[in-house]
Amino acid sequence: MEMTGGLSLTQLQAGKDPQLTFNLEDTELSKTSKGDGHIIFIQKALNSRYKAALAVDGVNGPKTRSALIKGLQTELNKQFNKKLAVDGKWGPKTKAAIVTLKKGATCNITWILQAALYMEGFNPGPHDAKFGGNTEAALFNFQRARKISADKKAGKQTWNEWFARK
Repeated sequence: MEMTGGLSLTQLQAGKDPQLTFNLEDTELSKTSKGDGHIIFIQKALNSRYKAALAVDGVNGPKTRSALIKGLQTELNKQFNKKLAVDGKWGPKTKAAIVTLKKGATCNITWILQAALYMEGFNPGPHDAKFGGNTEAALFNFQRARKISADKKAGKQTWNEWFARK
């Protein structure tokens, strides 16, 4: 079974988490004593894709947040030649480099969007890097909950709400 980013289920479970179950079609991930199974999946993907060196503990903490920012900075550099320092810090240059994502977008930045939504408690459905209806609904609910423009687009204001307020 192949997953987003070319990671196989075997590779993701290499951390010997026998109680974890990954059913990405239904996004049913069990919780273990180690933390949230979906966050474990996100942390393993961040380690694999962006060499984040995160402890895979299933906890949404500041190091996972920083790794998401590093992933975003990396993708902005790769896809849009933004020439950002990949430091995991939400600063003015990263904020200014943000591109707006909307329904139909398919890229690694969409995967980061889906991970950020999940980390904030809004389920975007499968982490498949496709900005579809589930991601749009989760984004809309996040925007309404944070009392920012609920336009169903992930632009500067939305990304800033995730990363500047921590």
